[in-house]
Amino acid sequence: YETRVDVVGEDEVAQLQVDFNAMAADLEGAMGDLQRERDRVAALLQNQRELVASVSHELRTPVTTVRGYLESGRKSWAAQLPEGLARDLEVVENEIVRLQALIDDLFTLARAEAGGLQLMIRPTDVGALIARRVEAAAALAWQSGRVEVVADVPDGLPQALADEARLEQVLTNLLRNAIQHTLPGGIVAVMATADEATVSIEVRDTGEGIPAQDLSRIWERFYRGPAARQGGQAGAGLGLALVRDLTEAMDGQVEVESQLGLGSCFTVRLPRA
Repeated sequence: YETRVDVVGEDEVAQLQVDFNAMAADLEGAMGDLQRERDRVAALLQNQRELVASVSHELRTPVTTVRGYLESGRKSWAAQLPEGLARDLEVVENEIVRLQALIDDLFTLARAEAGGLQLMIRPTDVGALIARRVEAAAALAWQSGRVEVVADVPDGLPQALADEARLEQVLTNLLRNAIQHTLPGGIVAVMATADEATVSIEVRDTGEGIPAQDLSRIWERFYRGPAARQGGQAGAGLGLALVRDLTEAMDGQVEVESQLGLGSCFTVRLPRA
């Protein structure tokens, strides 16, 4: 856009050269304006991410303190609390737990976007991690919704390059999402495979599935599908956004396949160690 032609003579060709230079100058000015606007918007977005990270971080301490005092009080005075008050305090504690999880998710997402998320990427035993998370989720899923959670991990599965704590968070969110959207009697299966370059984790369910028009939006933060909104299901719509951001932060990829009424399959691919 900085290139100009030499104007020679006073004929039609010279006028064309003048017009060309004027057009190039206009384009250069327009591109400069666009660049400045892009930098301004980028700075605003960065400030917003840092603000969300700071606010969510500051909220963690008082919420943790309130939860601690509430749990301590319920245990200490359990025998002396009226039945109605005990039930009300249990509801309050459950809501504080949900609020704490939401704040933690917001904090993690904001740090990831602001470039402040610290990862410890190293060889990770994916098979052991899957076994641990499936065992933790299976009993609760069966007790609360009669959903069976199983694992299928081959012997000798190679390790993946990942942050173990963040990968566990990814798998926990995918399991929670699958269980939540699977009707009683359904199955959630976690499978792992590997090829020469990657280790893949699949979380399959026999649940309600995702409408085709929603597939491109499920990764957006705070987005909840029509089924979740109409059914009053818990959750703020941050789980899958967190799955995507954490997976990509570990140089991995995540994708989904789904058929309405037949279930969904979320696949996380990570570099092989």
